[in-house]
Amino acid sequence: MYIRKEIREFMEKMPKEMKLPKHWRKFIHEYDVEYNLLIKHGKEYECTNCGKYFYSEQVEGKGCWDICPFCHNQYDVRRSNLKNYFFLYDLAIVDNIDNKLVLRYFEVKRNYNYKKRRFEDNVVEYARIVPELDIELVNDRFVKYMAFERVYHTKKIKKWRVFTGMYGLSQYYKGIYLENMDEKIKGTIYQYAPLTEAVMYLGNNKTDFLKVLEKAKYPSFELLMKMGLKKLALDCPENFNVKGNFEKRFGIEKELYKFMKKHDISYNELQVLQLTKRANMDKIQRLLKISHSNIEDLRRTSQYIDLIKLEEYSKTQKYFSIHNYLDYVRNLEKLEIPLTKKKLLPENFIEAHDISVSKVKIVGSKVLCRKIKQRYNELEKNQYNNDMFFIRPAKTLNDIKDEAKQQNNCVYTNYSESYAWGDTDIYFLRELKSPKKSLVTVEVRNNKIRQKYQGGNELVTEEQKNFLNLWEKQVIQKVA
Repeated sequence: MYIRKEIREFMEKMPKEMKLPKHWRKFIHEYDVEYNLLIKHGKEYECTNCGKYFYSEQVEGKGCWDICPFCHNQYDVRRSNLKNYFFLYDLAIVDNIDNKLVLRYFEVKRNYNYKKRRFEDNVVEYARIVPELDIELVNDRFVKYMAFERVYHTKKIKKWRVFTGMYGLSQYYKGIYLENMDEKIKGTIYQYAPLTEAVMYLGNNKTDFLKVLEKAKYPSFELLMKMGLKKLALDCPENFNVKGNFEKRFGIEKELYKFMKKHDISYNELQVLQLTKRANMDKIQRLLKISHSNIEDLRRTSQYIDLIKLEEYSKTQKYFSIHNYLDYVRNLEKLEIPLTKKKLLPENFIEAHDISVSKVKIVGSKVLCRKIKQRYNELEKNQYNNDMFFIRPAKTLNDIKDEAKQQNNCVYTNYSESYAWGDTDIYFLRELKSPKKSLVTVEVRNNKIRQKYQGGNELVTEEQKNFLNLWEKQVIQKVA
């Protein structure tokens, strides 16, 4: 198996036996506490964690548990004749080899010693991950059980290799050793990232550390963590990796920073704050609730009415949702009814919505046909061709209906209205030599191709894909 030169050189520098941190045993013990039992001797119970005895009426068996009154931990209850029992869990250590961060995995196997009525630990290292090189290094021997596979380490095995199989190395573990983290990341690409603070914020319990490292690669990660905006740092630092002042980075005035920090604002909450400019977390969370966290729906709604007014109005209405409200406003537009305050905030929303639905069924397709023609006029500038293909927007309602019939797809039934009202863009890709023959139906949203299928939802060919990629880049996104 060929191994890149960069990896070969790194592996030559990697010691086969690496030191363990100073307080490693203490760290293991902190997690050991969770993995214990209560041993039943008649009505007397012995805790394998603290060794104390107490009386209880609890029965033993799988799923039966009690709380030790001395160490106050909850454990399963087992009979005193228990001979074999063990727990398995993983721990992790961060190390530094040649200024590259290495994540080392250890399996802790806690075996029950029935003679001592205590658990004893057997700790072995079984894998190492080098995120910067995107490689996993594991022992040569592993055992597979059904769909689950685990690597086992023995003292006889000293050789490490790059593993390219699919044995399912878990990237989750019970905890990661933090005491020497800042020292170990010096010289790596993560040396300025507050990784210890990030893991502590997440609770250091089954944390996906590799995901944290992916976020830590962005310069904005360090900035956001130091600003106290930890949810943004750990969720989407890439969205703030821009140069400029506060307003350019966050889309709101700097005066709102204290509010953002106080509530450790999430990205969805920030987007609502950008729309409302109101430092009120109760209103922000209610807007997210009635919109089911659909920011795009909130953004569309804000074009019709002030969101704070709508949030206050929603409290007076039963079963109110932004989705239904947009449906109602769209119906008013179809009926060409002026969007006055009285119409936008009807006394009984459910009744007004139902009436609008019934009226639209009567008026129906006339407005839809006109809107689709308007949309074609708006998007006609995006037509594009080469010596084989051309692509154009849908022209009329009948045009969409014909496309759906030829393609045997749902573009007519599911997308006609969305297209007419600007929620999405529909284009038809065809061959120059057969302009009337349907080839590929394309949906575009937010200047990106969202769907592209041939008839019967078949995937596009490589030629079609290359043409669409070029069209998207040069026409839709207008990239030179």
